[in-house]
Amino acid sequence: MTETTASTFTADAIAAGLSTYPHPKPVPTGALAEAIRVQLRTWVNAELGFTVPAPQTLTAEPADSIARLIGEITAHVQLYGADTGANAEPWGLVHLFHAHADGLYAAHGRGDAYLLGALYSLIAARAHIRDHYEGRIELDPFGGHRPTIDDSALIETARVQLTTWVPDTFGTIVQLPARWELHDAADLSDLLADVIGAAEAKYGDMDDDDSILGMGHLANARAHGLKAGYGHGDAHLFAALNSLVLAAASLS
Repeated sequence: MTETTASTFTADAIAAGLSTYPHPKPVPTGALAEAIRVQLRTWVNAELGFTVPAPQTLTAEPADSIARLIGEITAHVQLYGADTGANAEPWGLVHLFHAHADGLYAAHGRGDAYLLGALYSLIAARAHIRDHYEGRIELDPFGGHRPTIDDSALIETARVQLTTWVPDTFGTIVQLPARWELHDAADLSDLLADVIGAAEAKYGDMDDDDSILGMGHLANARAHGLKAGYGHGDAHLFAALNSLVLAAASLS
């Protein structure tokens, strides 16, 4: 089951991209925490039997709450395992450990970029544990030694998210670029246009709930990608990433 209504935190993130400031405000901590919670709901409940809490549980101390939640999930997987392929589960655990470490860094005041790193690692963990993905995914979306939330990190996170489900869903119709080959938001927007085109060809005539929801989330991702490509701010890249997470939950 997926969540289809944008939370207050996500709405805040989108609003940041429409800010009248010369440089749009960064994605807030609460929006990152809520994005992580929603991503976890797309697979942890069903795959691991672990209940992801409601959004109000994160409002007081979002970074601390996320670090605890990821730690509990990682311990659960260590204790009970997951029904995956021989190669997939170890890599899934590696990415879960990395997500927990990044969550702890964020909780100890090292910066919100570590929450983006945690989200990236959870996307990779889902691919390995739920979808038996056996490709190699780098451990973080950051190009430098000091993680920062910038367009490059957000674009790379979105690219990796697409690699975890688009090839299996659409085959070779959509050609996904390699790491760092998407140079700016406009490149990501063009890629999203290819993805939604493939989705329309496959799901356009279907009327089941998952197809309708998935297409709706892809349309949102495409719209936010266009806004980011036209310079409305990195918050739209973040909103596009959130929509891609939900699209994958419906279509893959």
